[in-house]
Amino acid sequence: MPTRRSFVLLLTAFLFYLLANQTQVGWLYVVAAMLAGVVPAGWWLGRSGLRRLTAARQVRAGAQPDLHEGDEASVHLALQLPGRGWWSSPAALLRLTENCPLAAPDHPAQALPIFVPGIPAGGEVQLAYDVLIDRRGLHQFPPLQVESRAPFGLFRRRRRLEMPTRVLVYPEVRPLARLEMLDIRPLAEQVRLHSGRSSEVMGVRPYRTGDSPRHIHWRSVARRQQLMTKEFAEEAQPGLTLALDVFAHPYPAPAGKHTPFEWGVKLAASIGEYAHRRRYPLHLAADSSALPAPAGPVSWPVLLDYLARIQPAGRRTLVDLLAMPRLPTFLAVILPWPNDDVAALLALRQRQRAGLLAVLLDPASFPAGGPSAAPLAAELGAAGVPTRLVRFDPAGGWAEQL
Repeated sequence: MPTRRSFVLLLTAFLFYLLANQTQVGWLYVVAAMLAGVVPAGWWLGRSGLRRLTAARQVRAGAQPDLHEGDEASVHLALQLPGRGWWSSPAALLRLTENCPLAAPDHPAQALPIFVPGIPAGGEVQLAYDVLIDRRGLHQFPPLQVESRAPFGLFRRRRRLEMPTRVLVYPEVRPLARLEMLDIRPLAEQVRLHSGRSSEVMGVRPYRTGDSPRHIHWRSVARRQQLMTKEFAEEAQPGLTLALDVFAHPYPAPAGKHTPFEWGVKLAASIGEYAHRRRYPLHLAADSSALPAPAGPVSWPVLLDYLARIQPAGRRTLVDLLAMPRLPTFLAVILPWPNDDVAALLALRQRQRAGLLAVLLDPASFPAGGPSAAPLAAELGAAGVPTRLVRFDPAGGWAEQL
């Protein structure tokens, strides 16, 4: 696309031509021809520089294989210009605009200007910049915007370099020093009434080949006149269920990344990390309409992957999930938005003497505002439910409030 400079140059050449035509001075014709000839020459010399340009992008996080919210990441750009020989024109005076979705909204990397003086044919330029990851989620880098006005600034050429770059950022995880629910209930075994190996006898059965002779029940042998062996109940490590409320509550427009739901995700990740460190099987209970939760015990990477992608877009409240008849031994309920209907279910489970922890985020304390969770916390506390009311702290002290 021609710039204003090219029109000014052509107009100047035309004026010199008129002057030469009136005065019949030869050198004025030469000047007019030279000025007019610069325009097509500029178009010809810069015709293919951007068209052959290719680029690649990599996002690195130092020695860590994964990216977490709050980490510092390094973004590397590589620009290459294929070609060889004098007939291959270089790419010069490149102005790049890199839009990094990992940066905070007010960070310069959201629209980072980069200037590259030139890339010769067959050459490569390496660029890098650091950015502090602002929030979790699946981030997609937009195309790299490239503009050049080489060689004389007479024509502006633009191109969007498609470099599909998707980055999954896990939520921030802070290792907890202790978690009362798992620490004061040293339940090492949970007995399941089907055949297994433990120290608790659930009955006797006929002896089978391969059974240990030490487990023969001699009284039953004498009574039934056949070999009988003891049958033991199966013992298993108790599990922890993380119940996260992902219902689409009427959250106000966020005034930043600090929202009750985002803090709830961080708390879920930190509680899950503590349980994983203590070797408790982890389970997820969340509305599958927002994001299908994996069934059965989940590994630590699977939990992080789920918490990185989840958004408050569910259609079912947490009441429907907590009404499940069978849940693992320990249950951690995380409520980013107060829901009075949950109180009765949690009080019932507490009366069943099950391990329980209710974590309530207080929307009223967050920058965007919202209803107070203090009345619900008081109601749960009166019912004997272990409750933690987490309020917004500008210093980010959410883990300490557990």
